Amino acid sequence: MEFSLKMSKTLILQIFIVVNILMCTALRSAAREKKAKCPTCKDIVEAFKKGKEKTAKANFGGGNTDWEERKLGSYANSETRLVEIMEGLCEDSASECHAMVEEQEETLEEWWFTHQFKNDDMNTWFCIDKLKVCCPNGTYGSDCKECSGGKDTPCNGNGKCEGDGTREGTGKCSCDSGYEGDLCDECEELYFEEQDENSKPKCTACHESCADSCSGGSPKDCEKCKGGWDMTDEDGCKDKNECDEEDICGEGQYCVNNPGSFVCKGCDDSCEGNCTGEGPKGCLECASGYVKNDEEECKDVDECSENSTICTSGKFCDNTPGSFVCRTCHSACETCIGEGSRGCTKCNAGYQMTENECKDKDECSSDEHNCDRESEKCRNMPGSFTCDCQKGFKRDGDKCVKKKGKKKMDKGKKTVEEELADVLKKGDYFSEMQMKFGSVLFALFFACAVAAVMKRSLLAIVVMTVVYAFIWWYFRT
Repeated sequence: MEFSLKMSKTLILQIFIVVNILMCTALRSAAREKKAKCPTCKDIVEAFKKGKEKTAKANFGGGNTDWEERKLGSYANSETRLVEIMEGLCEDSASECHAMVEEQEETLEEWWFTHQFKNDDMNTWFCIDKLKVCCPNGTYGSDCKECSGGKDTPCNGNGKCEGDGTREGTGKCSCDSGYEGDLCDECEELYFEEQDENSKPKCTACHESCADSCSGGSPKDCEKCKGGWDMTDEDGCKDKNECDEEDICGEGQYCVNNPGSFVCKGCDDSCEGNCTGEGPKGCLECASGYVKNDEEECKDVDECSENSTICTSGKFCDNTPGSFVCRTCHSACETCIGEGSRGCTKCNAGYQMTENECKDKDECSSDEHNCDRESEKCRNMPGSFTCDCQKGFKRDGDKCVKKKGKKKMDKGKKTVEEELADVLKKGDYFSEMQMKFGSVLFALFFACAVAAVMKRSLLAIVVMTVVYAFIWWYFRT
């Protein structure tokens, strides 16, 4: 009895837990559904409004004839126009929209045929009163309660009511920048209160130099100054020029003052050591490869133009900022003053100057080659040529010689075909039928061997011996 009672209590407890889980899940699903349905409903109403505007004079030229006026009047409230509007309510990928339109098709038809002229506010009739998925502006939650600060000016117009216009949210205020408090009617730190053009209080940011609070928007209205600013009697918080301090930046840097701070930037590549500002003009001294010009700027020295023989033969000089590089001439050049075959001043052997460019000389077509005409043929190459052997010739040292014919086989040696013919004549081979019969005998032998071992049968041993003897005789003869 006691055991049954315990079992009953356990079962009741389990049922209670399951029911609670199902109820919580259902409530969460309903909340998510309402949350998703309100914006979807508003989208449908907006699309319906656009659809009405688009079809206002569909298929009519606007000639104001009596016939058009009569036809337009009958089309305005027709089912044909309704269908045209409903076909464009949802985008192709909006599954929630399609589901709601399909589910509320009769409701939309009711508003179209019955209520649109009585109540042109479709959002209120459809989303708030009929479907109950949204709330009027300034209200929130399942019962559409007023937001903090009232439904007319939630949060005093200085913030947003959480859940405004939906069946969700807490109604609490999320204040705009500069405002704080439950109703967003107080100014944050570093903001001060003043009157706008409508004599309404508003919060305005203090000057950037103020540290804590202020009474106005100028540096004079600060109670304290931030770091990088100094308090003065005349101007209030005044920017401190940190760049006036000696050695505030490191080696190879210069100081740039900003309001309330400073930044150290690297000197130009043309400077040696420190500088006073940006660019080549800010250098105190010039780096190697640069010289001061008349405008007191460090200008690059063009080593290539100053010394035409600075690079060795077969190379040309390429000036770089503060230096130079000797680069190898093109393969067509013996000497050059720039890159490519157009930079050549003298051509290498196998090339010739044509239109101010060293181009390859075709020795083969100009007969400037030494290939043997009978055994060799000329093939042109960049800056040179090569002699290939003619067909029927092969290379032998520095000459092409005729290829010799194939050697005949020794008279006493037979070919594979001759040896196979001799075997067939002698009959020293097994026919296909003989090979198949031999395979059957081997299979029978192994079957008898297995039976003899497994069943220990004397008859199987005798048969196996006979088959083995027959196989031996068959292949022997």
